[in-house]
Amino acid sequence: DEKCDRCGSPMVIKEGRYGKFIACSNYPECKNTKPFTTGVKCPLDGGELIERKTKKGKTFWSCSNFPRCKFATWYRPIGQNCPECKVGIILEKKSKDGKSVIFCSNKSCGYKRIIEPTEEEAVKI
Repeated sequence: DEKCDRCGSPMVIKEGRYGKFIACSNYPECKNTKPFTTGVKCPLDGGELIERKTKKGKTFWSCSNFPRCKFATWYRPIGQNCPECKVGIILEKKSKDGKSVIFCSNKSCGYKRIIEPTEEEAVKI
């Protein structure tokens, strides 16, 4: 539902070699693009976290205010603040046995919880 800042055409989600981005549907006449944000705020400076890909295709998340802000993580942000320290955000790491580990991005906090897969998810595996 977002409109292009330059020409007023609708913006669409596209997938590029470095991840998702939002582009004007009036391409090639209008080449306006924006980063695809996750809706999660950066714990360091309040910018938006953006899903990106490395040259080899591995997904990571970093702050939209790069290079001023250096926050980056390999783990998926789930959009919640840490319930213990209230400073960091909760990140999710998937283990090979199907469990998810959620933990705080603040290294000095130590909040960590293991989430077992539900029976429905276990059947799918």
